[in-house]
Amino acid sequence: MEQVQKLKSINPKVSIIIPSYNHSKFIGKAIESVLNQTYQNFELLIIDDASPDNSVDVIKKYEDPRIKFYGFETNQGAVDTLNHGIINSSSEYIALLNSDDYWEIDKLEKQVHFLEESDSVDCVFSDANFIDEAGRVLSKTDYFWADAFTQNNKSSGQWLKQLFYKLNCFCHPSMLIKKEVYNEVGLYDPSLRQLPDFSMWINVIKKFNIHVMEEKLVNFRILSNEMNTSSVTYENRIRNKNELFIIMSNFFDEIKDEDFVEGFLDESNALYTKEEIECEKAFAYLKEISPDIKPIYVLIGLRKLSILLKNENTRRVLKEKYNFSANDFFAYTGKLDIIDVFETSFHQVVVESAKRKIQKDTNLYSTIRKFFKK
Repeated sequence: MEQVQKLKSINPKVSIIIPSYNHSKFIGKAIESVLNQTYQNFELLIIDDASPDNSVDVIKKYEDPRIKFYGFETNQGAVDTLNHGIINSSSEYIALLNSDDYWEIDKLEKQVHFLEESDSVDCVFSDANFIDEAGRVLSKTDYFWADAFTQNNKSSGQWLKQLFYKLNCFCHPSMLIKKEVYNEVGLYDPSLRQLPDFSMWINVIKKFNIHVMEEKLVNFRILSNEMNTSSVTYENRIRNKNELFIIMSNFFDEIKDEDFVEGFLDESNALYTKEEIECEKAFAYLKEISPDIKPIYVLIGLRKLSILLKNENTRRVLKEKYNFSANDFFAYTGKLDIIDVFETSFHQVVVESAKRKIQKDTNLYSTIRKFFKK
């Protein structure tokens, strides 16, 4: 691994990490958006993951003393690249910027000020502009998910409920987070490729407080030709479901009882026993949810219920409070054919992938919307 280290800032407040891979066209803009920040007390760690293009040549043009460059000789993957940056960071706060995105000039200033003034928030996000390859800001008309990061702030319990039923809603490169959070919850899961940030936010919110600023402080680029890690390809779609199963199987592990009750239960002021809470967690997987992911949730829920039915105390609670017996469980297991469900899903992938490609092609999506409005 090649390492080129310039003179560091003395006691930088913020460590900014740019994982670089094959974005020579955009990484200069990303670096400049950091160097031109109105807040200047930072170090910039750039880790190139063996880019096949000339990204490294572009990076080395910048000779700011706050830059630390690491160049991998072989491709390690996005998670290992990001974790390498966190491990080698030396500041109180950590920020991330993708090598094809860029920040607004006052992004750091506003977020550092917010964390410095807040006694309770440990991680702050912001809203973001979605932009195309040319840097044009995309509206909801142009791009189906253009408002995905526009969020109202909530309690930890309500955030967890949203992540459970609606999945990720945070813009990763908008984050400014205390390094102590990573020290507590750990680094990003190297077994995940599509959803490592989603998994991280679940773990963070279980133990720390977050806040989303309403300003759009990040420009989040959508690339054509399926060049984003999150692009809707056949392979990514399958991997998304597998990773979702892994993450959601452990979603309620270590969640505080008060957060679960406040976020997931209608009668949040009622008193629940430990056994009742475990039953409610299992039933949460069986509630109405997007058809696309419902089979995953039902499978997890059935496994949770199977475990509860094996325990005398929870089996009694299931029967007495929820009128749920082994016969009801058998009815569920007789309805859901896991093999058939996933074979059907397999054939639907082509159709749904085409649909999402239309939504992702901003020009085509806009044209179709205008046509059907006529």
